[in-house]
Amino acid sequence: MAQAVCTAALHAFAQAGGHRAIVYARGDAAYPVPKRLYESMGFSIYTRTYTYVGQSMDRGDHPMPR
Repeated sequence: MAQAVCTAALHAFAQAGGHRAIVYARGDAAYPVPKRLYESMGFSIYTRTYTYVGQSMDRGDHPMPR
């Protein structure tokens, strides 16, 4: 179902004049499904984003829930 929804969105995007889609999906080892989905649709890894967390974040005072 996810692939059908993504395909429909991409077709609508193209009909509106879009020509390049960039996906910012979590696809690391903890969440492999998004990576497999987008690769199955022909997307490839262009770059990766890394998040660095300071020591103060390890004490439980996270700005966002995990």
